Amino acid sequence: MLGRVARLHGTPCYAYDLARLRRQIGLLKSHLPPDVEVLYSLKANPSPAVCRLLAAEGFGADVVSVGELSLALGTGFTGRRILAGGPYKPTEMLARLAALPGALLSLDSVSEAEELSRCGLPLRVILRLRPDFPSSAVMGLGPGSRFGIAFEDLPRCHEILRTGSLTLAGFHVFAGSQTLDPAAVVRHLRQSLDLSLRAADRLGCEPEVLDLGGGFGVPYTARDQELPLELIGEELGSLCDRAAPGRIVLELGRYLVAQAGWYLTRVVAHQALPGRSAVVVDGGTHQRADLCGLNLRARGVPPVVLPPRPGLPLEPTDVLGCLCLSEDVLAEASPLPALARGDVLAFPNAGAYGLSASPFLFLGHPSPAEVAFEDGEIELLQAPGASTMNVAELAGAAGAPPAWKELWP
Repeated sequence: MLGRVARLHGTPCYAYDLARLRRQIGLLKSHLPPDVEVLYSLKANPSPAVCRLLAAEGFGADVVSVGELSLALGTGFTGRRILAGGPYKPTEMLARLAALPGALLSLDSVSEAEELSRCGLPLRVILRLRPDFPSSAVMGLGPGSRFGIAFEDLPRCHEILRTGSLTLAGFHVFAGSQTLDPAAVVRHLRQSLDLSLRAADRLGCEPEVLDLGGGFGVPYTARDQELPLELIGEELGSLCDRAAPGRIVLELGRYLVAQAGWYLTRVVAHQALPGRSAVVVDGGTHQRADLCGLNLRARGVPPVVLPPRPGLPLEPTDVLGCLCLSEDVLAEASPLPALARGDVLAFPNAGAYGLSASPFLFLGHPSPAEVAFEDGEIELLQAPGASTMNVAELAGAAGAPPAWKELWP
């Protein structure tokens, strides 16, 4: 199927396997208690096709901008299942949330609580608590996190909430993401609930919502194993009993979409490097950046070669991007067969923090196509974009002198 995608829509291209996405959905529904509400974090992949599928499956939405809020509402997520977070919420976002019955807003600081209490909008809020326990996640958020309200600052928040238009609905703790050890996930969930219940006791309230974060990881390297959900599901059953009558909420993005995505590039040249082979491709880190710092170039699973080369010897090969930038390397010493110009390399685990998390405006290359496929059908989601940098138009728009503009016919 990936070969067909490359033939039909060219490279570079992002391709989303909706059947694999449904598999991840099925795993969650099979192992997590039905009382646990899962919100999809749109920042992982804002593709409308992905969002529509997850909304139709009953997931809520975790958004952090006006754009994500508009996308969530436009793709079928209902207002009562939307949580807006982040350290800054513009006025337009607040006004739209206030008009959505049941929507929640996560407050990140005492300063933000003070500011929003003065706006007069009837907002339902949850307080994001800074973890007071260490994190075992790859991207960990512990006591030194830049996000959240310290436990000792809760009384001040309570005073603010009592005098304004904000209604306290519960608490929010996020201890980190990309956790592959089920025992570590369980420990984070348990400690997050402990912290939330202590906060509720401190403020003398009965929380309706207890957002315990998530951070379920996916295997990015050949040594990683799939995260088993059995132990996590059992623990969540016990935590639901402790949280009652409040409901437990999780935020998941990467776990749902990462393994459903592929980034397709084409070999356009060979390069001579000391000690190993190297090829240049028509994509690069401007379209697939390593935003989360996973060191994908050295640790990532090798790309799939199309057409396949079964049985051929493998040799360490660098896959160099098309940018005039030394750090534009998609794979380093990756075990690959001998490659020819025109071969397609399909990079796996590209469904989360891909194009939208990359500096694709850099150097003005056209944006890649995006497609979704399932059951032999391929749907074009976004055609390849025109270059973001038209020098002649920019020169004219800037009112450049004619002599300078003549250099760019």
